[in-house]
Amino acid sequence: MKKFEFKQDLREVSTKDLAYVGDAVFELYCRVRFSFHSKIVREHVNAKSQAFIFDLVEPFLEVDEREVAMRGRNLKGYRSKDPLYRKATALESVIGYLFLSGKDDRLEKILSFVFKVDDA
Repeated sequence: MKKFEFKQDLREVSTKDLAYVGDAVFELYCRVRFSFHSKIVREHVNAKSQAFIFDLVEPFLEVDEREVAMRGRNLKGYRSKDPLYRKATALESVIGYLFLSGKDDRLEKILSFVFKVDDA
């Protein structure tokens, strides 16, 4: 299978779209990681769990990732007053950004923090 290449300038991609892609990538990662065990996947693919993961990841974000996370955290929506939802959206935005930019090693490093949720 040919490696996925996204050729559009990521500065032109809306934060909402980055979060959407990040949400899909995160869910797929969890489904594969947890062998499609729906209960365990649901425990990880929710705002509370993703906010916790974001708190673990945030200190290690690089400058460009911090900028994307800030955009995601400030994204307006019907749940934007919920601090857990805002952090979850920040995480999803970073994941979407890394996926679309082809930074696979960095994406894997960020997603590996899912394992830390199990240890907490």
